[in-house]
Amino acid sequence: MHAHEKPKFAYTVRLDYELDKIRKWKEKDDRKIPQKTDRNIIIASWNLTNFGVQKRKDEHLVIMAEILRSFDVVAVQEVAENLEDLEKLRAALGDTWEAIFTDPGGNNERLAYLLDRGRLGLTGLNGELDMRVHEERKVVIEDIEETFTGFNRSPYMIGLLAGDFEFNLVNVHLYWSSFGLRQLETKALSEWAKKRKNKDYPPNDDIILIGDFNLPYITDDDEIYKILKKNGLHLPKHNTNLVGTNLSGENDYDEIAFFSGNTNRDFTGNMGVFDFDNAVFDDLWDKSDREQQKRFFQYIRYYVSDHRPIWAEFKR
Repeated sequence: MHAHEKPKFAYTVRLDYELDKIRKWKEKDDRKIPQKTDRNIIIASWNLTNFGVQKRKDEHLVIMAEILRSFDVVAVQEVAENLEDLEKLRAALGDTWEAIFTDPGGNNERLAYLLDRGRLGLTGLNGELDMRVHEERKVVIEDIEETFTGFNRSPYMIGLLAGDFEFNLVNVHLYWSSFGLRQLETKALSEWAKKRKNKDYPPNDDIILIGDFNLPYITDDDEIYKILKKNGLHLPKHNTNLVGTNLSGENDYDEIAFFSGNTNRDFTGNMGVFDFDNAVFDDLWDKSDREQQKRFFQYIRYYVSDHRPIWAEFKR
């Protein structure tokens, strides 16, 4: 994991002001996150960007917790071997919240979940996705010379229960550096999910793939999207008035994907991207000053994240 450049300028966070801005931003009509009720469950994903390598201050972790508090379970990517910040973030969320995580994998990254145990139960399923050697050998794509020998960062599965809604989340962070290997990982993951969804034993039925797919665009000519769609996965477009999940808003890197059967019937249709970057640290932003804008994004990338959270609501 390679940290972004640490800001060299001094800046004082007005914590109460920032928390108030975030709360009001969540209520905006074109970004509105549903309130938690006894009839819904809200799942989310957030790549926290070198979390544990870029050392956040306590006030940044409190801000991040305020962003996450609207969700019931959050799939988290890019957690470092050092878990100190993850524990601080969990504590800032409250006593009912729990953190679970993998061992470090490729790029020395852990995958993790933050979940509100006051709202969710565990089914018992908890583990990293693995494939047999003979299954790995079958993962081939014409014209791609690379050989699939397993996931760089093993997807992390967990079984959860919310009322009548029992579901299996699979937290993913697909490979970035080689587009060919990323396509092979996408093929392996989506074909695995397709084969599992009608099995007698878990993980089966409601399988939801969630995380950083490094998916450039949800368009019919995007190679990653085509593979997911070919294997029956539905990637609903969020209905907030926004575009992508990176800070520039140009790319659809982070996604929530599921099959069109039972899971789609439980999906309420509410799904969004929370553009926290348009709410916080407004005194750092100056649309007429390009250098000031660079400082703003440098601060956001280092002390919060260079990704936006994506969320979806389901019936429980």
